[in-house]
Amino acid sequence: MVQFDWSPKIQAAVFKKWQATNGKGVKIAVLDTGLDLAHPALSQLGQPGHKLNAAAVGFDPANPHLFGNGDVADAHRKKGHGTQCTSLLSARPTATDALSGIAPAAEVFIIKVNTVDHKFFRIKDLLRGLEAAANLKVDIILVSIAYPPEDLAAEGISTAEVDRVFGLVEQSGAVLFSALPNKKDQDSWLGIAAKSFPGQRPNSINVGAVSQAMLNGRLAEIDAEAGVHFLVSNAKGVLCKISGEYVEEPISSSYATYLVGGIAALCLASQKQRTTENGGVFTANDLIKKMGQKFTQLVNAPVLDPNTPVFFKKSIENA
Repeated sequence: MVQFDWSPKIQAAVFKKWQATNGKGVKIAVLDTGLDLAHPALSQLGQPGHKLNAAAVGFDPANPHLFGNGDVADAHRKKGHGTQCTSLLSARPTATDALSGIAPAAEVFIIKVNTVDHKFFRIKDLLRGLEAAANLKVDIILVSIAYPPEDLAAEGISTAEVDRVFGLVEQSGAVLFSALPNKKDQDSWLGIAAKSFPGQRPNSINVGAVSQAMLNGRLAEIDAEAGVHFLVSNAKGVLCKISGEYVEEPISSSYATYLVGGIAALCLASQKQRTTENGGVFTANDLIKKMGQKFTQLVNAPVLDPNTPVFFKKSIENA
C-alpha cells in the first residue's frame, strides 16, 4: 500500500538530508478531532503526557502537563478527521501495510479541540488548545479547521483574548500552519484568508488544496492573495481511518496542512541538527524561507505543471 499517488514527486521535491531526519527532534501539536490510537499504524502516538482534550470540562491550558492523558478518541463521523490527517504526518508501517507518514519520528502531542459529542467545533476550544501548545513549547502547530470569523462574536470571544493567546504562541516560537477553506473549482479565492480564522492571523502559514481546473482557471487570482502560502495540487492518498481501517481520499486543505507541516518538520529537524553543531538560532522565518527556496513558486513558474505536488505561494519574511 502506498500513501500518495505522487510519492516520487514529493520525495524529489524534498532535500534528502531533510528526509533522512524523519522529523526526529521536532515537537508537533495536532489540534483536531483526536485520534484512533488503536489503529496499528498510529498506536505509537499513545505516549503518556501527549494526549490532551482541550474541549473537556476543567481543562487548564496554562498547565497542560497535568492533562496529558486525556480522552482523545476520534469519533468524528465515520472516518475520523484527526485520524486521517495525522496519518499523513505520523503513520508507520505495520505487518500488513507499508503506509508511512512524512515525519514519523517527530514527537506528536494530540490535542483534541472538538466537543465531547464529536459533532461541533468551538473557537474557545481551539484557543485553549493553542495556549496549551504554546505552553508545551512545541515547534509546529497544525490546525486543519477553518472557522468563519463571525463565530468569534457569536461565542462572545473578545479581540483581547484572541490577541493574548496568539501572543503566547508567537512568544513560544511555535510555527502555526492553518488550513484554508476548501473551494470548488468555480469558487472565488478573493479574500480567502481574511474570511477564515485562524487563517486571518498575520503569523498563520496558510495551506490550501487545488485541482487542475483551479490552477488552469484561477492562477492569477490565487497568486494575488497574500494570505495564501502553500498549495498542494492534484493529489490523492491512502489515509488511516477510525476502527483500524484505511480510505483513499483526495488531498483536501485539511490534509494538505498536515502534509506541508510534515515537510516543515523535516526541514526543521535538519536545521536543528545544523544549529546544534554550529551554535546558531533557527527562527520561524528561517524555516519559511528555507522551504520557499525549495518549492516551485507560482508567480515564477515558467511552465505550470499541475502534477507538481507542492507550490510555494509567498514568503512571510517581512509579514
